[in-house]
Amino acid sequence: MGRLNNVLIDTNVLIYMYENKKDIFDYVTVLIPDPKFFILDKVFDELSKVYKAKPNKFLGIKRYLEKLKEINKFEIIEVGEDVLSLSVKFTKIDNLLIYYSNKYLVYTNDKILKDKIKKKGNRVLTLKNNGVLLI
Repeated sequence: MGRLNNVLIDTNVLIYMYENKKDIFDYVTVLIPDPKFFILDKVFDELSKVYKAKPNKFLGIKRYLEKLKEINKFEIIEVGEDVLSLSVKFTKIDNLLIYYSNKYLVYTNDKILKDKIKKKGNRVLTLKNNGVLLI
């Protein structure tokens, strides 16, 4: 399976899926044959910050993601100290996604992140009009 089949999902896409009850996985299967999905373990830290004022919503999305993992919708990539020690910038999830964009196709709606990944010469998946676009 090549890099383009390995899809690393950004936090904002997970939030979109949860809040809008959309199947972001099916969107990708239309564009990419046999995709394999991943999320970084650090996504849960970012989700807890996003939903800091709404702890019940955080618990809801966390349970939802745990159920999806149980049915093998995605795998979790544990970001090890070996990666974190490479740069102090890796405390931010966007910088980790940029780092991993050499090995994975990043699935995000973050315009700044998309631009940075494309600047590195890598491609990005983004949500568009109830579908997904490879750019």
